[in-house]
Amino acid sequence: MTNREISAVFSAIGSLLQIRGDDAFRARIYQRAADIIEDFPLELSAEPSEQDTSGYNKAAIEQLRATPGIGKAIQDKTIEMLETGRCKYYDDLTAEMGTGILEVLELRGIGVKTVGRFYQELGVRSLEDLRALLESGKMKGMKGIGKKTLQMIAESLEFRTQLRKARPLWTVLPIAQRISEDLTQFGWLKRKPEFTGHLRRYEEICHGIELIVECEDETAFRFENGVVPDSLQAFLEPFSQTQIVFKTGDQTQYLLYDSNSASLLEKSQDEPTSDVRDMLPVIQFYVDQYFPVSIYLCTAATYELTLFLTTAADAHFDALRDCPSLQTIEHSITETEIYGELGLSYIPPELRQDGTSVAAAKDNTLPDLIEFTDLRGDLHAHTDWSDGRNTLQEIVEAAKAEGLEYFAITDHSVSSTVANGLDQERLLEQVKRVRELDAETEGMRVLAGSEVDIRRSGTLDFPDEILAQLDIVVASVHSHFNLTEAEMTKRIIRAIENPFVNIIGHPTGRMLGHRPMYPVNLEAVIAAAAENGTVLEINGSPNRLDLDPQFVRMAKNAGVLLAVNTDAHAIERLVHRQSGLNVARRGWLTKAEVINTYTLEELRERCGIGARS
Repeated sequence: MTNREISAVFSAIGSLLQIRGDDAFRARIYQRAADIIEDFPLELSAEPSEQDTSGYNKAAIEQLRATPGIGKAIQDKTIEMLETGRCKYYDDLTAEMGTGILEVLELRGIGVKTVGRFYQELGVRSLEDLRALLESGKMKGMKGIGKKTLQMIAESLEFRTQLRKARPLWTVLPIAQRISEDLTQFGWLKRKPEFTGHLRRYEEICHGIELIVECEDETAFRFENGVVPDSLQAFLEPFSQTQIVFKTGDQTQYLLYDSNSASLLEKSQDEPTSDVRDMLPVIQFYVDQYFPVSIYLCTAATYELTLFLTTAADAHFDALRDCPSLQTIEHSITETEIYGELGLSYIPPELRQDGTSVAAAKDNTLPDLIEFTDLRGDLHAHTDWSDGRNTLQEIVEAAKAEGLEYFAITDHSVSSTVANGLDQERLLEQVKRVRELDAETEGMRVLAGSEVDIRRSGTLDFPDEILAQLDIVVASVHSHFNLTEAEMTKRIIRAIENPFVNIIGHPTGRMLGHRPMYPVNLEAVIAAAAENGTVLEINGSPNRLDLDPQFVRMAKNAGVLLAVNTDAHAIERLVHRQSGLNVARRGWLTKAEVINTYTLEELRERCGIGARS
């Protein structure tokens, strides 16, 4: 198990204990352990060897045990998960309470105490139970549950139901990576599996997991008389009682498989198809009853063609059908050569979402997309002065080690009480310390800033005379998400019009898999940003990825500049520049349209950032 998976188990345990009404201190122990392990600098798992078959990194475990907040019980459960892949305590809790109650906790508008009431007083165990209660009207009389809360719960319930078949990239990647690692153990692979489909396009919301594997002969995995090939049995074991589809050429086999037996299913044959993608050899199964996995089997000769065919979204592929040579593409040529055969310039995977890029490729007008090496700095990060995990010194040293040329400290402002936001006195004290740290740091500029809350009225937490002393101001919405579209739009535009605001942080407020964007007129916001020369942020935090690429492109077309920032709350999250970059590329951005590619002098001249130090 990975650190993230172990962290998720401990977080779930903490939540389940709170919902059940157990001692709050006990629940916090597990939540604290989840936070520590998610950002732990060493991977706790390790490959077994002849000398050590434990399956975990003993040195990392010792370091974890020495970390404040990690006791023997947490250590023992961590080792148990690393050795067995399971946690008995978690299994016992979910056997009693079910896992569905955790989905209820993810609904917008209700916290753990309210979910605990639903569980204890109304017997709610799942989203389906909650939906039935809402429809019955039994929740209308509950103390503390008003009409607006009920409406918010209903909307969030519908949002969560849709997400069962469409999941955030950040939740899908660990599963896909584990499947890839499991596949790598088998000798029939000729190269490491590669992501394709949604994952290769870096879509923020995925409708399945798709991988490509190269093998000697893809027909070796045909199920003869319901017998699963030895090469697949060990791999499929975790996916018990699932339907598997195996396609090769014009033949489709359906198999109901569990760890003890396999049986062929009698199904009507699919209609004959001329779609070359439908004839690719593929094994399909489900991670659970909702989320599909497709593993495309190919040889060295068909690898690049399979990658090309499976990366394209349906709308992109439909646009390619107008290319006369699509049905006669030769094997053993690269993707670049394939697009050349179609009379098109090469289209990067991130742009294979629809037909727009096909039209641009025909005209040879595709943009030269921004690259990771173009990024010079990060303009939004937090320390332990507010809700970050690391000290100023630690995160600055980590940013310098990343090779950044400049790095902004932007801790929360006073309205973010849950994030230990800074008041004026603490902010000015921090600015002084940042200036000192900047003078001590060679090879990288350290900028003093703040992520300032945009209040309900559109005013900011700090007066202009305080903002004037900062190198950078990131203004963000962190509260009152239930305003009307007109109210929210007016609120953000008022902040944009403040001459000291450089960047609007995570402009739509969405939390992928948890909270949709708040109601806001993005066209009006983008127009105001263009008029005032205000930068909009692409927040690289995987659970945000905000702005959405469609709005990134809208901003680009309006002449608005964008910033790719990590919003890092720990040094381990500085890598989220890559996540933000993926969104920038999906939004068709070039190097010139992202301010993090500028030199510090260019930032001062074009954006007013760093001009006050």
